[in-house]
Amino acid sequence: MPKPGIGSSDRQRAMAASFPGHVVDRGLPAVPLQGCNSSQHALCIWLPTFELRLEFVRSPELDTTSVALLSPTEGTRRTVDQLSESASVSGVEPGMLVSQAVSLCPSITLLEPDPAFYDAAATEMLEVLSGLSPIIEPAGRGRVFVGADGLERLHGSAFQQVHHAFSLLLEIFPAAMVAATRVGWALGRFGAWVAAGAARPGKPVVVPETTLTAFLRDRPISTLPVSDAMVDRLRRLDIDTLGELTRFPEASLIRQFGADGKRALGWASGTRIDPIFAQHCPEPIRAALDMPSPIGQLQLLHTALDRILDRALSCPARRGRSVQAVRLTASLEGGGSWSTTLTLREPTAERAQLSFTLRSRIALSPPSRAVEQLTVEFFRFGPASFQGSLLDRREDGSRAHCGRDLALGIVPEALRGAVHELRLRLGHSPLFRVVEVDPWSRIPERRHALLPFEP
Repeated sequence: MPKPGIGSSDRQRAMAASFPGHVVDRGLPAVPLQGCNSSQHALCIWLPTFELRLEFVRSPELDTTSVALLSPTEGTRRTVDQLSESASVSGVEPGMLVSQAVSLCPSITLLEPDPAFYDAAATEMLEVLSGLSPIIEPAGRGRVFVGADGLERLHGSAFQQVHHAFSLLLEIFPAAMVAATRVGWALGRFGAWVAAGAARPGKPVVVPETTLTAFLRDRPISTLPVSDAMVDRLRRLDIDTLGELTRFPEASLIRQFGADGKRALGWASGTRIDPIFAQHCPEPIRAALDMPSPIGQLQLLHTALDRILDRALSCPARRGRSVQAVRLTASLEGGGSWSTTLTLREPTAERAQLSFTLRSRIALSPPSRAVEQLTVEFFRFGPASFQGSLLDRREDGSRAHCGRDLALGIVPEALRGAVHELRLRLGHSPLFRVVEVDPWSRIPERRHALLPFEP
C-alpha cells in the first residue's frame, strides 16, 4: 500500500488539539500514586492520514491509484483534505480546490468522507490501547496519548512498551496500516508529540528525560501547538528552531505574544510538562430511526429528527442530566455517511432547543444524498437544573416570555403572523436569524451565521 502524502496541513491539524494548562514540575516523581489519573511520561501513537488509510483498507483496489479524500465541509467549493502519495507526486496538495486537483491529476479518484466509519475505527483504537495503560487521552482521529508512568513494571522498557502497542494495534488494523504508525515516547505531552513527528513509520523515537532538552533544541518552530500567525512572526524574527527561541527572555516573548509566548518558551526549553489525563467518557445515549425509504427533503428530515430527539430524551439513562454535546449521524443512500457535532454553551434538556440548533446545522451543511438512517447521540452531559436570568419577567403575555420561547426555537404566534404578512407583501421574508455555528472559534466571523427566518 503506498504511503499517503503527509503535508504541512496534516501536521497542523494534528497539532490543533488543545494542550491542557495543567503543568507539573520536573522534580515530581514519575511513578503514579494509587488512584492517580494522570501520567507525566507519555506515549504518542500517531497515524497520519488516518481516514484515507481506512479507505484503503475498505477498498484495496485503490492502493495503486491516485486518491484524494474530500473535506467534510459541504458546499459548492469543495477542497481536498487528504491524498495518496501518487496524487501528491502529481502536484496535488491538501486544501486545494477540487477543480485544481483534477486539472493537475485527471485520473484522481475523489472520495466522499464517511465520518461514522472513521469514528468507529477511532473508538476501537482507543479500546484496544486501553489494554496497554488505563490512562488514555484521544487527540483527534488517529492520534492517541497513552500514559506511560509505571508501565516498565508491566511491559519492560520504553521500546518494549512500543512493541506491545504495535501488537495491540495488529488486532484491529492490517499490518500495512500498523507499519505506517509513528510513535514517540518522552516526558510530557509536547515531548511525546514532537518525538512522534520525528519518528519514521514503524520506527519509534524514545527520548529519555535527561536528553529531552537537547532533543527539542533542533526541532522546527512549527512543532509548537500555537497559531500559524505566531509561527509566521517567529520566522520573520529569524527563529526557525526551538533552541533559537530559548535565547529570548521570557518577558520579551510575553510582551510580543502574551500567554502563548510564555507557554511556547516552556515547551521549547523542556521546562513545561503537560501530563496525560485519563478521559472519563460517560456511556453515550443513542437513538436511531430507519427510514422506510431514503428521504432527501429537509422537512421530512426535520420530522424524523424530532422523533429521534424525543426518543433519546425519554431514555431512562438521561434522566437527571442535561445535554451538553450532541452528534447527529446519517447513513446515506448508496453507502457513506454524514455527521455533524453540536456543543452547546448552556446544557439543556429541551427538545425544541436541540431541534432548532440541529436544524440550523443541517441547513448550513445538508447531507449530500438521501438519508436511510438517522442517529442522535448524546455524549456529553451537564446538570439537570436550569437557572433563568435574574431579571426575567414571568408574565405569560409579556415580551420577555415570547423572547424565551423564541430562544428555545418556539416561534410565537404573533411573530409567525407578522412574517406571513410580510411574505405576502414583499414576496419573501425580510427577517433573518443568528445561528450559532462554531462558538469556540478564534475567528469572530465563524462563530455565528445569518439564515433566513422562515417559521
